[in-house]
Parts: sequence; structure tokens; C-alpha cells
Amino acid sequence: MKKSLFIALFVFIPLQVFSQITLQGKSIDKYVEEAMLRWKIPGMSVAVIEDGKVTFMKGYGVKELGKSDKVDENTLFAVASNSKAFTGLSVAMLESEGLLNLNDKVSKYIPEIKFYDANTTELLTIKDVMTHRVGLGTFQGDFITWGTNFSAMELIDKLQYVKPVYGFRSGYGYFNSGYTIAGEIIKRVSGKEWGAYVKENILDQLNMNRTLTSVSQLNGVENVATPHTFNYDYKMVPIPWRNVDNLAPAGGMISSVKDMANWVTMQINMGEFESRHVFSKKVILNTHTPYNLIPSPSHGMDRPTNRHFNTYGLGWGIGDYKNELYIEHSGGYDGMLSRTAFLPDRKFGLVILTNNDQNNVITTLMYQLFDYALNKDAFNWDSLAYVNSTKDGKSYDEIEWNEIRDKKDPELKPGFQMSDLQGTYFNEQAGTLVILKTESELTFKLSSRPETGGVFRHWRNDTLICKFNDLVIGRCLAPVNTENGKIKSLKIKAADFVDPLYYEFYRKD
Repeated sequence: MKKSLFIALFVFIPLQVFSQITLQGKSIDKYVEEAMLRWKIPGMSVAVIEDGKVTFMKGYGVKELGKSDKVDENTLFAVASNSKAFTGLSVAMLESEGLLNLNDKVSKYIPEIKFYDANTTELLTIKDVMTHRVGLGTFQGDFITWGTNFSAMELIDKLQYVKPVYGFRSGYGYFNSGYTIAGEIIKRVSGKEWGAYVKENILDQLNMNRTLTSVSQLNGVENVATPHTFNYDYKMVPIPWRNVDNLAPAGGMISSVKDMANWVTMQINMGEFESRHVFSKKVILNTHTPYNLIPSPSHGMDRPTNRHFNTYGLGWGIGDYKNELYIEHSGGYDGMLSRTAFLPDRKFGLVILTNNDQNNVITTLMYQLFDYALNKDAFNWDSLAYVNSTKDGKSYDEIEWNEIRDKKDPELKPGFQMSDLQGTYFNEQAGTLVILKTESELTFKLSSRPETGGVFRHWRNDTLICKFNDLVIGRCLAPVNTENGKIKSLKIKAADFVDPLYYEFYRKD
């Protein structure tokens, strides 16, 4: 609370750094403004680092649609999974102090941990959980982690119910809860909560005075961007901030482009910041080391990036772009997307923060800036991405749901009475689902998401449409399972942006 009050009362002197950056024959301002219009982005901030120094920093647009407050370099955005690199550096620092080792078994620090596969439980190391090689698929299990009321340790306990999709250490699956595990280890080894450790040992050292480690710290803070997403009519609308403190080491940080530029500048300069040797080069390089392969062909795919390899380190993705090494990470939060990236051999880097979670600008602008740094001729990355992600001006999500709507058939009746759906259902991971009849609708509530509800409506046969009142969780087709004419269970899922898995809730009454 004291920290939030200090930030709220601190007077910031605006700073903008400008460089003559030209992208596709136009100024960076023009390029960004066109991209924002194309993707309906209300506001964004951009920083560019050249030769290890910030040469461009600017805010664009507004913090919230319908309001006039402008974005600047101190405006706060969720940086989401860019938090992972801070957790990675924290673990690397603790290792350098001899307090842990990346090859230590997780059970040494969290003896109560249990996975679906006993072999995984026994052999799992810190390196495994931080490099996405535990055997789970990308985002699997996040429906019960992202924005739920479970504590971090409750989330860790529930991992035992998530069935792996491939063998232990035999593949890559982006595993947010791995960083929740890492955060708990940091706490048990250092004696400090993850957020306190990161603030004291990283943020304070880099003058990242605007950066927060929890959504709860936003209370009373000024100059904050509002998240935005598409509603069910595909209109861009503001949405509330969601508390993800239980996943904070994986995606809970909030920062400005100015602060994040300090972070990327330090990375480029191998631990040095403002002529001070803040972190050892060995520790920084440990986080930049490829520890897990992200499988994809090394050639023959006609990729315009000319990428030959793609790997993952400690909170960083490591690959190549047009024969140049790059290190990067993206961040996806409700209503916000972000990117940090750098070309270490060129001492070139960038930060992109946006308040719309339905855009490709965080990638296309990165590639365009890479072309600028490498003096490479290229097409307009953003125009290409927009063409490839839409059809006749519509997103593929809109096209899919229009097709589902058109296939709705009231003549294909369910094998049960819709009113019989009322009752209480239970899932071992996600908790209780209660369905009630409210006027002419069947509404529902989830115990793990007290603020999230929605409605069930018949689609065709024994399948419903589940529509959450939470736009990020989204909607899905919900199959109902019957046995001897009675409803036994039903399945629901979140949008793939959250979790690709279906969760089956069994009737209790």
C-alpha cells in the first residue's frame, strides 16, 4: 500500500526520445499509426535501443476508448509473460550465489508437489519447469489458474490432474504454472515473496520505479492504460483489469515502456546499466542459453523470417531472424499484448506495449524494426499479417462463430429437458459449477471464478452453447453427457487464448 501511494504521488517529468527511424519509406510514427488503425488499437508505447542506448521512446493513442487521456512513455501496461524473464534472472542469481542449482529436483524445495505421471514427479527439475518441457501442452491447465481464486500452492497441487500429451522432456509445451513453481522456490530459498525479491534485486537496481509486481498495487496509481478486447459483436471495448497474482511469476508484472527499455538495455549491455555493473555477464548469459528446442523444420518452409532454429532459455525465446541471433518474449494479458526483443550482436532492442489483445503489431513491428536495424529490404509486415489473419475483413474467430450460429437447429432437440440442467456439478480441478433457471435463461456460476458467470443455450442435439459474461474466457460448444436418460455431466472450455482443454463437470445432485 505504501508503495502504491508513493507512486501515485510522485511527479513524473515527461521524457520523449526521438530518432529518425524510417519503416517502409515512412516515419515510424506514420507506420505505427496505420497499424493501430488496422488492428483497432486504442493506445500503445514503443521504445527502440540502438548501439546499447535508447534512441526512440514514445506513446501513441489513448489509454481508454472514448476518453482523451493520451498514452506516454510512463503509461502502465500489463507486460504479462515478459515477467518470466525477471523470474529467470532471479533463479539464475540465486544459482550464482550457491543457493540452488537449475538441475536440482523441484521436490527438494517443494516436497509435496505431485504430477499426473509419477516419473515426472520424481525427476522434475527447476530447469524443466522453466523451459516448458514437463510434458503438458501449451496453456493446458490455465483455465483453473488464470484469474481464479486458487492460491499459488493450490494451483501447484492441481497439476496432478492435468494429463500430459507427450513424454517427460520429449517436447515443448508452454507451461505458465512452471513459473508459479519457480516463484515458490524463490520464496522458499530467499525467504522473500517473489514480488519483493524481484523489486529489491532487479527493479530497484534498474530504476524501474513505475513497475509493479501485482495487479493489487494498481490501486491509487495514475497514468494506467485500460485493457481492451472485442465483444461478441466484434466491437472493441474496454474491460476490467484481472488479478493474476497466483501466476505473478509467470505473468503478473505491470510496467511502462520507459522502465522496460531500462530492462532491455541492461540485457543488451550484458548486465551493465548507466555505467554500473549491476548483474554479472555469466548470470545474464545463463538466462540467454537455449535449454529446450521448440520443434520446427530448420529449412524448406519458405519462411520470410529465414528462421533456422527456435529455442527457449530462462524466460527468453532464442532464435534467428535473417541469419541474425535474436532474443525475445511476448506477453498476453486480458486486453493487452506486449513484446520485448533484441539483437545482441547488433546491440539493438525494442519494447512494444499495447492495450488490445487482438493484434499482431507486437510481432510485425518487431520484424519491421529488425529489418531497419539490419538494413534489410522487406515488405510491409503489418499489412501482410492483417491479410493473412482475416478473410473479407473478418477475423477467423468471427467467421467460425457465424458458422456455428447458422448451424443452430431447434429441430435437433436434446435428449433431455433443458430445465433438467439445473443443479450442481463438480470438477476436481475447477471446483463447482451451479446452473440456475433465471427468467427465460439458464445461467451458471463457477466457484473458482466468483465474478464470472454466463448462460447455456441449446445449439443442436445434446450440445449447448456456453457463453461466459467474461469476454476473455469467451464461449464454447458444451457437450452434455447423459446416461439412462439422465444428465451425467457436461463439458466447457475457455477460449484457446486461455486454455485449449475441455473440463468435464459431473452432476452432484
